[in-house]
Amino acid sequence: MLKQRVITAIILAAVVVSIILIPDSFWVSILFALILFVATKEMLALTIKPTVIPASLASALLAALFWWSLPLNPALILWQSLAGLTLWVLIAIALFVYRYSGHWPLLARVIVLGLGLDLLWICVHGLVYLHSTYGGELLLYLLSLVWVADIGAYFSGRRFGKHKLAPAISPGKTWEGVAGGLVANLFWIICIYQISDGWGLELVEFILISIATSLISIVGDLFESILKRETGVKDSGKILPGHGGMLDRIDSVIAASPVFVAGIFIAGQL
Repeated sequence: MLKQRVITAIILAAVVVSIILIPDSFWVSILFALILFVATKEMLALTIKPTVIPASLASALLAALFWWSLPLNPALILWQSLAGLTLWVLIAIALFVYRYSGHWPLLARVIVLGLGLDLLWICVHGLVYLHSTYGGELLLYLLSLVWVADIGAYFSGRRFGKHKLAPAISPGKTWEGVAGGLVANLFWIICIYQISDGWGLELVEFILISIATSLISIVGDLFESILKRETGVKDSGKILPGHGGMLDRIDSVIAASPVFVAGIFIAGQL
């Protein structure tokens, strides 16, 4: 299982990084349209559970609408990102009062589906806009914040983890893991700032935006865990051997994207 997981991660990382480093945003748009298609199918399966054909048609329609919406208007991206930031803060607050149900009514599942699809839409728009405005390096930096936080949290949690972060949602996550992820990210943030121009940001701005992005990425992970827990499944899908579904890989990025993009806008760099 571990071997399969590592092989899938290497292949996936190689494909994603290679496409992101292509200067032409056309290929990045194709990548995220495909990701949006797969993630939408999984979101439907975790909520209202339609049959294969309606789910595929709805997912294809959303991906087509995403493609039609390009190129992106800066004002639209700003307001979408601010809306996404607000929604994720509200979700973070809601995590404190969440209680397992196991039988959400249809209306609740439809509302959660709408929320999830909105957040997916905001995420892919923000990622494509980052690439088209700044190129692949800044987009890769955003993704690296999530990856480094995950790695730091994994090893720190395994070695020191004692205090559960959200036992009712994801029993494996601990406060020690969160701390380890943040420490790892802080070192990473400073290293990247030293070897780059910080994309025009002051050091304090760079650190604050990056840390806020790292923190909110945890909320994205927990939100997807709630959906899986309420549906009674371990993974959101099976498309990625050893990893599960697309949402299992991008849940943190969905939350991180609008916070990072909104932060860059607020700092006056986009």
